[in-house]
Amino acid sequence: MSTNEPVPAAPAAFNPAALIGGLFLSLGCGAVANVVAGLMGASTNSKVLAFFIGLVPGLLFVGLSRLPKSRGLAAGFLIGGCIIALVGGVCGAAITPLNFR
Repeated sequence: MSTNEPVPAAPAAFNPAALIGGLFLSLGCGAVANVVAGLMGASTNSKVLAFFIGLVPGLLFVGLSRLPKSRGLAAGFLIGGCIIALVGGVCGAAITPLNFR
């Protein structure tokens, strides 16, 4: 073993305030995006397609959870993205038979 090996960096400390901030940010923005995605899904007249369109805003936040360096913010995005995906998919499929004219 060589003594010149780099020492791995210590993981960043978990910040609960960042978790709550990421959760509120993803829930707030995701709710608006779910309304838009739900209406787009309802226009397809297909429950399966509307379900998958409703999942998209939540999956975007799940993907965004990989970007921040803060573990708390990433965890908030991940939890919020899962909630938004669940609600968006169910609501997207549920409002498909409604007629908005």
